[in-house]
Amino acid sequence: MNSVLSAITGHAAILLAVVAILEGVLAAWLFRRNDEMRMQLRRARDAADEAARTAALAAPGGIDPEIVIQLIRSGQSPTLDAVRTLMDQRESADGAADAGEP
Repeated sequence: MNSVLSAITGHAAILLAVVAILEGVLAAWLFRRNDEMRMQLRRARDAADEAARTAALAAPGGIDPEIVIQLIRSGQSPTLDAVRTLMDQRESADGAADAGEP
């Protein structure tokens, strides 16, 4: 037991350096992995936006694809009722803006 303790205390600086190197390698790996995940998330978000646009354009009644994307990004489910409500709100706001113009 004493030999193990004396080996640890005698080589404390070397052990600390090894731990620091391992920590640096792990941190570099985690940073790289984080960047990869961020890129995958960006690609997935772009694919989801494209799918939402395509689905909105294929839906009956001329649903605005930007409203569907707005609902998805806000975390709400893009149901027909929610889309219609936002479309009605946007149309009434556009109508009020057009009525206010000289």
